[in-house]
Amino acid sequence: MKVRGFTLIELIITLLIGSILLAWGVPNYRDFKLRRMITDNANNLTYSLNLARAEAVRYGTDVEVEPNNSNWRLGWTITAKGVGGAPDTIIAQESRMDTQMRLVLKNGNKIVFNRIGGLKANEPAEFVLRHKDMPNDKKDVFVTMSGNIKVVNK
Repeated sequence: MKVRGFTLIELIITLLIGSILLAWGVPNYRDFKLRRMITDNANNLTYSLNLARAEAVRYGTDVEVEPNNSNWRLGWTITAKGVGGAPDTIIAQESRMDTQMRLVLKNGNKIVFNRIGGLKANEPAEFVLRHKDMPNDKKDVFVTMSGNIKVVNK
């Protein structure tokens, strides 16, 4: 009679190999997930800035992108200023971000696109996005004076 099954040694070796693979994979998955979160937030910001620029050209008026409660990490609001003499129109709102986000501007804490899609300020804008648990991995979102938006990995 032949006995089928696993020996205790085979079971221990299989569990050991599985544990090693799991210990190696979990931190990598966590880092992947955090990098993906930064990328998703950079994509949301880029989409919103492109939307604001397009709406400024479409409406022929200034469109502001400003942080909620003066904190970009809480999201932002896109507002068209006085379209055709009407009151300001909220175009879109973005809610809370999962990453730390900082805007590098010398004049104010908002971005304003003019009626031809360029920045109304006297300087380009730069957003720096990073996660607190991965301070060395970040994405920069640049807005040039002409309104072009570029994402750079750092």
